[in-house]
Amino acid sequence: MTVGIRTPVDRSRRVRAARSVVGVLAVSVGTIMLLGGCSNAGGSLARQACVHVDASIHLYTEAEHAKTTAAARHKVNEAADQLGQAEQLAAQANSADPAFNPLMTTLQESGRVAEANLIPALRAQCSAATHPTSQSPVGAGPTTATRPVGGGGNSG
Repeated sequence: MTVGIRTPVDRSRRVRAARSVVGVLAVSVGTIMLLGGCSNAGGSLARQACVHVDASIHLYTEAEHAKTTAAARHKVNEAADQLGQAEQLAAQANSADPAFNPLMTTLQESGRVAEANLIPALRAQCSAATHPTSQSPVGAGPTTATRPVGGGGNSG
């Protein structure tokens, strides 16, 4: 039976190999965390944009029912300011996750199109951003179940 002699060079190689493995693992975990943070950042930014969209729609509705032209104009201007703030956040959301491009694009149209014409699209896009499902075009994750709960069936 032969016993190998361990030299300082062998130990040094094993230490370097172990450090390499640890380094690769650290980089892999860091990359996964970074990518996961980016996808969450897009959704978070889109939801923040939708808070401004909701405020804008509320102000626009108030403008439609205002008693004076001056009051209506003031509410419409406030609504436009809210859309401007939403547009900035939607652009950041789109940078983090291109799935939010429709929201950003619709908000970009607010300078050229009356808000009344954008409201249905904005509501739909914000609904998809705040309540993502597997059917949503925005940020939907995979579902775990593929059959209805409760069994159901065609036996009968």
